[in-house]
Amino acid sequence: MKTTLLRGNKRMRMRHLRVVVALTATGFAMAGCATSTPGTPTAADHATNSPTTTSGPTNRSSSANAGPSLAPRVANPKNLRGQDACQLLTPQQQTQLTFTQPGKKGTSIFGEPECDWSNGNLRIYLALDTKRRGLEETYLRKERFPDFTPSTVAGYPAVRTGLNDKIKSCRVDLGVADDQVLYINFDRNSRTNPEYEDPCGFAEKVGKMVLDNLPPAG
Repeated sequence: MKTTLLRGNKRMRMRHLRVVVALTATGFAMAGCATSTPGTPTAADHATNSPTTTSGPTNRSSSANAGPSLAPRVANPKNLRGQDACQLLTPQQQTQLTFTQPGKKGTSIFGEPECDWSNGNLRIYLALDTKRRGLEETYLRKERFPDFTPSTVAGYPAVRTGLNDKIKSCRVDLGVADDQVLYINFDRNSRTNPEYEDPCGFAEKVGKMVLDNLPPAG
């Protein structure tokens, strides 16, 4: 009888050990899935606000009208809503940026189009955010970013939120309308172009290219 009990206890301990190992492995797997490319917009950046949808192009969503705006207003809004992220740059502009292959399409954490171009020289990432409060979302979460430097791109309000001067990368949040923002990431992959030494300036140059292609809101 004693031998039987000992064997039973041993089997229970082995089952418990297998469960612990399985749970630990699951935890590591989930942690691995939480990683993202540095500078790319993440759920953590915007965790305190669920998306507020709007219908049709408008200057400001109803949620943004709830109180005073922290972000500068957009004087001449453009329409980013419904655009194909990989078509925001013309073929000529993509060639100018040294890209010879089309960008890789995807869906961002906001459920909207994103596009990623990369080669041996540089990486450019564009993501749309048109269903919430535009650049106001960035201002409301300024403490979440490694740096927060207001800027302008061709007269449009922007914020440099992800400068890493060591590796020459930068993220710029560009307000194209009061309720629409374009996220632009630049990463230097080579030293072939002196412009890459100013990563935020180069990201803003790309933003200017996109603005030139966008239709006015209305």
